[in-house]
Formats: sequence, C-alpha cells, structure tokens
Amino acid sequence: MEKRKGTREKIVDAAIELFKNNPYDQVTVKEICTLAGVTRNSFYYYFDGKDTIFDAIGDWCSRTAKQRLPEVFSARSTYQQVWEIYRLYLETQIDLGPEIMNHVCISRTTKGNSDYYSYIDNTLEGSITRLIRASQESGIIRNDQDPLRLLWTSYAIVRGINIKWCFLWGECDLIEETRAALDTLFMPKEG
Repeated sequence: MEKRKGTREKIVDAAIELFKNNPYDQVTVKEICTLAGVTRNSFYYYFDGKDTIFDAIGDWCSRTAKQRLPEVFSARSTYQQVWEIYRLYLETQIDLGPEIMNHVCISRTTKGNSDYYSYIDNTLEGSITRLIRASQESGIIRNDQDPLRLLWTSYAIVRGINIKWCFLWGECDLIEETRAALDTLFMPKEG
C-alpha cells in the first residue's frame, strides 16, 4: 500500500518538476501550488517563498539516494560498494540537474548550512567506515589512513567536485571526475 503524500511533499515534488523543465525565474509560486494541488496559504505555511524550497529539495535528494542504498551491496568489492554509495547520490543530483542543485548549494551556503544536507548520517558513516576498513584489510584500498578520516576526506572531495559541477552548469563529467579523485585518495588495487 502506497503512503499518501503530505502537503509539503506534494509542494516539493511539484517544484522539482517545474524547476527541471523551466528556469528558476520563470517558475511562480502559483504554478507550484497549482501543480501540487494546494493553496497559496498551504505553500506559505511550509515555505517563505520559492527560494526557500531549495533546502527541502536538498533533503529530497538525500532521501532519494538513501532509498536506493540496497542496490549498493550487489557490487563485487567493498571498495566498489563505497563508490556506489557516492554514485547513487551523484546520479540523483544529475537527475535534478545543475540549475536546481546550484540553487540548493547557494541556498544552503548563504544560510551557513552548506553541509546541512549531508546524506552521510551516523548509520551510513558507520557502514562506509566498515567498508573502507574491510577494503584496507583485504588490500583493495592501499591508503592506510584512518577509515573515518578517509570517509570524511572522500566526502569533502565529492562535495567539492559537486559544487564545481553545479557552478559550471553541468559542464564537467561529475561521475568520472569524482571516481578519478576517489581513486587518487583511496589508491585501489588494480583489477
């Protein structure tokens, strides 16, 4: 049985659909409300304006990527599983597009919440750290630094490349550049 979407979710979904197909300045609160099937009062109950919806879109991105995590564990190696976790998140951002993600980055950064939408919560932190440690112990990852430090260094690298992708309006290969940078950090064994 499918869970009914709440008003806030409907607004976020409508905004994503409209922003995917139209530039930011051509989308109105009225259009978001119409597509979501909600009143303007409902919209303003949850959001101060259309620019404040991007925090919720950042949260949506993290939740959507996390929902796909079971796909990760079919990867052949523990290092590949670490990569797949990042790839899921990056693919979700690519699906939203650089314009939406650019607004998410700007919205979060100007409020001092640039890392607020970290998709690596305590549970995922433990899982990735264990995968890195297992990869080190099996010789797949040759960088012998502390696994937790490697996790947060890799996260910073991914965020940096992601921000570059956003501000270059998607004019770089987000997946390939991220993979190359993570391979440089982790120094995986060939093959």
